[in-house]
Amino acid sequence: MATWPSGLPQKPLLDGFSEGKQDIILRTEMDVGPAKRRRRYTWAPARFAVSLVCTTAQVATFETFFETTLNGGVDAFDWTHPRTGAAISLAIIGPYQWTPLGAGYWRTTLQLEEQA
Repeated sequence: MATWPSGLPQKPLLDGFSEGKQDIILRTEMDVGPAKRRRRYTWAPARFAVSLVCTTAQVATFETFFETTLNGGVDAFDWTHPRTGAAISLAIIGPYQWTPLGAGYWRTTLQLEEQA
């Protein structure tokens, strides 16, 4: 499996970072009394929003990594969990955009999903 390139930022910015899990509880309303609840799945992937600031050269590195190594975003990669520091497999979901910050720096926010 591919790994996050060492030439890119290794930790996301705190500004714009979020982490959450999908709801795995299935609720069934009853005619009388409280709703019944059960697990829909045994595991739910975490989803992350991470923001990165990159130089123009790092933008080129990321785009090569995305298009070539990750097969246009189809394949997953290994990275360090932004909060826990543990190894994790992630996939980039959805499109990404670069916003110029001036003087050769760019910002992007990526949507990532944990892979089993």
